[in-house]
Amino acid sequence: MKNQLYIILLVGLVACSKDNNKIQSTSIDYELVITDSIQVNHLQQLTLVDIEDGRILAKNQATSTYVIFDEKGNINSQIELKTDGPNAINMSYSEGFFEGKFTIMDRKKGIIQFSDEGNIIKNFTILEDYIYLNPFNKPIFTIGDKLAYYRPERDMSDWEKPEEFYRRIYNLPILEVLDPKTNETKLKMEIPETSVYKDGDFHFVFYPQIVKRGKIWYLFLMAEMKFYVYEEKGEELIFKESVSLNFKDQIPFPSASMKNPYELFSKLDKVVSSMIEQLYAFDDKIILIYRKGAGENIVQNYDKENQSEWEDFFQSLPKYAAVFDSEYKLLQDNIELPSGTLSTPILTQDGHILVHKNQRLLGEEDWNTYYKLKLTEKREVN
Repeated sequence: MKNQLYIILLVGLVACSKDNNKIQSTSIDYELVITDSIQVNHLQQLTLVDIEDGRILAKNQATSTYVIFDEKGNINSQIELKTDGPNAINMSYSEGFFEGKFTIMDRKKGIIQFSDEGNIIKNFTILEDYIYLNPFNKPIFTIGDKLAYYRPERDMSDWEKPEEFYRRIYNLPILEVLDPKTNETKLKMEIPETSVYKDGDFHFVFYPQIVKRGKIWYLFLMAEMKFYVYEEKGEELIFKESVSLNFKDQIPFPSASMKNPYELFSKLDKVVSSMIEQLYAFDDKIILIYRKGAGENIVQNYDKENQSEWEDFFQSLPKYAAVFDSEYKLLQDNIELPSGTLSTPILTQDGHILVHKNQRLLGEEDWNTYYKLKLTEKREVN
């Protein structure tokens, strides 16, 4: 369990069809350019969580306080999750905006909405006795008139038999969908058979991340350099295709036999695997932010027991972007992000991607700085 929690924290830093790995020639060369910045006057680091109607939600990891600010950096609200009193919560698994309100998935009470003053204003209860194995990027989505959220685990009877447990959960859909009128639930968003999680080996948890744009849903998982596309039709999610990102010197996420699953953690200690960090859905493009990772020959030069040394190394690994068109053809990859920045899930309404200035690498400040990145055409290529 200790190893599992370590890996979860590290990555917190993720119908039958053949994989779609389309590549087309293009006369456009892209780059991500800093066009502006946002400064938020807050002494501690604020990790960006979500955006809705120009309001940006950020988390103070040290105090479990959530800050809401606008795109000019003006703080509108600060909400502290309390552990006692009328607005007490047990533990938050994830946070975001829903219906314009700060919303969490609580360990005991289900989905909770708060006012900007931190008072509970709505509670969607879900079936009891649930647990999540990893954090995730949104507490709730809508599908039709139903509420959808990442599937929690309720049956832990085979937890001490890893082979049985993971074979079972690898074959369950990603989402649980709740009818708030009847409290009936259904599971949706099947993982395609092309996923590595269906190959019979152990790949640890999914660490799923979903991005929804209109009726199109995108899913990517921790151990894969690919994303899946689903279309919402009525109350169903129809799998459309999977899109792989292949590049030179990729460091695959390790796997292990189901007979000896804990071997995976010793393999993870030796490398930093390639991984998708963010997906941004535009009207005519998809942008992935990913890291290439580092092989054993590089990782062995750093001491993981020395937390400061390891964090400096890990955070200094460069990040890249890949651009796909509306038909998921790869236009370009290997687009470098500004050095010394941390990726965030925030995409503004005017098409800017926000990245966080890494003060550990670039120097301490008494405020948080977020750079606005714009995808631009750099020059023509042959």
